[in-house]
Amino acid sequence: MRGSDPRPLSLRASVVTIGSFDGVHRGHQAIIRVAIQRAQELHIPAVAVTFDRHPQEAIQPDNAPPYLTTLTSRLRLLLDTGLHDVLVLRFDREFSSLPPEAFLHSVLQKHLNARRIVVGRDFRFGHRRMGSVDYLREVQARFGFEVEDVPDVLYRGERISSSRIRQALLDGKVQEASAMLGRAYVLEGIVVRGKQLGRKLGYPTVNLSLRAPQLVPKDGIYAGKLLHPRTGNSYTAAISIGVRPTVDGTKRTIEAYLLGFSGSLYGEEVHLAFFHRLRDERKFESLQALRAQMDKDVQQVVELMG
Repeated sequence: MRGSDPRPLSLRASVVTIGSFDGVHRGHQAIIRVAIQRAQELHIPAVAVTFDRHPQEAIQPDNAPPYLTTLTSRLRLLLDTGLHDVLVLRFDREFSSLPPEAFLHSVLQKHLNARRIVVGRDFRFGHRRMGSVDYLREVQARFGFEVEDVPDVLYRGERISSSRIRQALLDGKVQEASAMLGRAYVLEGIVVRGKQLGRKLGYPTVNLSLRAPQLVPKDGIYAGKLLHPRTGNSYTAAISIGVRPTVDGTKRTIEAYLLGFSGSLYGEEVHLAFFHRLRDERKFESLQALRAQMDKDVQQVVELMG
């Protein structure tokens, strides 16, 4: 993994794939598999070029989409595919103004010596997104590389994309999101102190403060897992997202009741994986009614998660 300066990574030849890769979903995975296969055929490294932030965050920050993965997890997921290396470029306004030709020269030719570029069919790059697969084909002989575009991966007849996964999560369709990601959707954060309401109801919860501006699924109750990276332990979890209307809450919270866990995780990094949506968040007439529903929710989590 490299920083924003490509100079430390200098290769005699490589196969390169380029993109934001937010989520590292099944469409991204298909492109990367082709890049690795071509690299093996040519006996040269396969490298992914990605960015430290979503391009929209640098150009129109108010319209930037929330992330599906933190940068750290994105890099880990990319390297787990078998890539030789990942080059992370700082995407700022200056970088966004680079013409396509300048990008090809300064990164792909000068430092990576790209022999083949593997991208999706909708790939765009450079100032005002002027670069495309067609443009790459026009200049490939001059720059000394070949271009290969990989067909879309479909889910239920439509192209898998990061934006489609975001919409599924906003709709609470975590199983659809998982099917497109190729794994469960995960939120990453630090355990912080809450108002201890769950403890009073007999269901002590861990409260999550996000590490990065990740997309939070639609308010509601979910079945999932809590993963504790430091120890490698995982726990079945009943996850609640919302404002806790029964107690007149106003602040949106993310909390999870862990089955079979009785310790403390305050200050620890944890990951919440979403497997099933149980129901919408509701306002109950009393805390007793809320407790009765929580009993049912936990039983449903046990049935769904095994």
